[in-house]
Parts: sequence; C-alpha cells; structure tokens
Amino acid sequence: MTSIYYIQVEDRNSMDGNRSNTLAGLKNNFAGEKEVLVFSNHATEITEKYAQSGVKTTIYQNDAYTIANFDAVLTKLKQIFRSKTDYLLVFDNDSLGSSLGSRIAALLDITFVADAKKITETPNLTVTQDIGATSAKRVIPLAKQAVITFSCNGVAANEPAKVDVSSWSLNEQTKQQYRQAKTAGNGLAFAKVVLAGGKGLGSQQQFKPLMKLAQKLNASVGATKAVTDLGWLSPERMIGISNLTVKPDVYYAFGISGAVQHTSGMNKSKQVIAVNTDPEAPIFKLANYGIVGDANKVISQLNDLL
Repeated sequence: MTSIYYIQVEDRNSMDGNRSNTLAGLKNNFAGEKEVLVFSNHATEITEKYAQSGVKTTIYQNDAYTIANFDAVLTKLKQIFRSKTDYLLVFDNDSLGSSLGSRIAALLDITFVADAKKITETPNLTVTQDIGATSAKRVIPLAKQAVITFSCNGVAANEPAKVDVSSWSLNEQTKQQYRQAKTAGNGLAFAKVVLAGGKGLGSQQQFKPLMKLAQKLNASVGATKAVTDLGWLSPERMIGISNLTVKPDVYYAFGISGAVQHTSGMNKSKQVIAVNTDPEAPIFKLANYGIVGDANKVISQLNDLL
C-alpha cells in the first residue's frame, strides 16, 4: 500500500507553512500508512503538538533554518525519497506548498498534481481535482511515486504519536532569511478565519495561547491598535481604520471592547464571535454570538477541546 508523507515547514519567525487542520483532514481521509516530515528551527517547542497528532512524525532540526531555505529542504527530500518506490508526498495547497511540491516533483522526475481535493485508495490511488470554477470534478490516477498539494480540513484529535528529532545540514553557501512583507500580515487581510486579541488579554504572554489556537483553527491572528502600540504584536497585524480591513467568514474577538477605530476594520465579517468580561462592551452589538467571560479562559478551554 502506498505510504503518504505530509511535508511541513516550521519557522519560529513565521506563521506560514504550518497547517494542523490539513494534517487532521489527511488523517481522516486516508487509511494507509502516514508520516509527517517537518523541517524546523525550534523542534523543542513543536514536539508536543506533533506528539498529539496521532501521526508518526520526524522533525529535521537546524537552528539556522528559515522558511526561505528551499534548496536545503529539497536536497534533504531528494535524499530521503530517491531510493523509495511507492509513496505520495503531500504539501499544503498554498503558494509555499505549491512551490516546494512542484520543485521536488521535478527533481525526482515524478507526477505532480496541484489542488487535490480528495484522496481515494481503492482500487488504486487517485485524487479528485476541481475543474475551474465549475461543479465538475476530474479524477486523476496516481503513479506509485507522486506529489500533490492537498486542500482538506479536519478537526484535530489528541492522539499519541511517536516523534523523532533528527539534526540536518543546510549545506548552503549563502544564508537566506524570511522577511515578512510590511503590509501582508501573513495573509491576514485574506484569511477565512481571524482570531483578534485586544488589550483585555492582559499581556503579551497571553497571546501565545491565542497563536496556538490559530494554528489549530488554520486561522490568522490580528489585534487592536492598543495591542500593537504596546508592542505585544507587530503593527502589521493591527485591524482597524488606520491599517487593515478584514472580511473573514468567522471573526473571533477576544478581550476587545469594540471601539469604532477597530470595528471599522472588521464589521463586514460574516460571523462575529465576541468574548469580553463587560456585558455592555460595544463589540457585542456586532456579535452573532457573545460570551460574557474571561477571554483567556475561553482560549484555554478551546485549546484543550481541539
């Protein structure tokens, strides 16, 4: 049976390249043998997450690694798979995954399929792909060696998994760096799900659980002007009249009172879920669902639940 390898990149300085929901979807949609291969510069911090994913994981650790080290990742993948005969490499269906996936397919001289929606194992391994903007589907049979970018969400379950950490060499002559675009907000302006934190969270430290929750929900993290003025998050993540306007499917407002300077940047969200200790907070007037309570406790409970 074909083995699936899901490729992840984890740079502590970037939220890009990490899709825990895709892993959950892959796990639920494919019954065969699975393994996650992670390229990282902070293995110690992410080991616990993968140890609860239910899928065997190998983390390739190098302190000097950044998300920009494409060549190093490709060289290592080529070393791993050049002698294997029956495998499917899966990358996230985004610009980063497409770039890495197409390049390793070319290096290994194997099939590459972009934007796969479904994996079917019987009688042979196939993937389903949308045809343009229509409702029609294309079913593509895969060879014994193939690469795809995969689009599928699932709810992560806390199940134990073996995690091995292995050091690896970048073997590159020039040191590359990931540099976030000043206005990009790591895709915040185009995110389907946004978790926004306000001064009500209490401290910069309290944004770490919010970041963890965002990874589980495949979401982007935003903030109010008060938060970015304090330096708790970078200014590029400020949502409001003086920076970003967002229109996600779901907008979570944690510890945000709802000043007009902020709400003018998110009031076109399809669904708003607000958590605040003040029942009279203006944000509740925009909310489809509201919780009167401690935002930090709610974030912690959601992290435990997911």
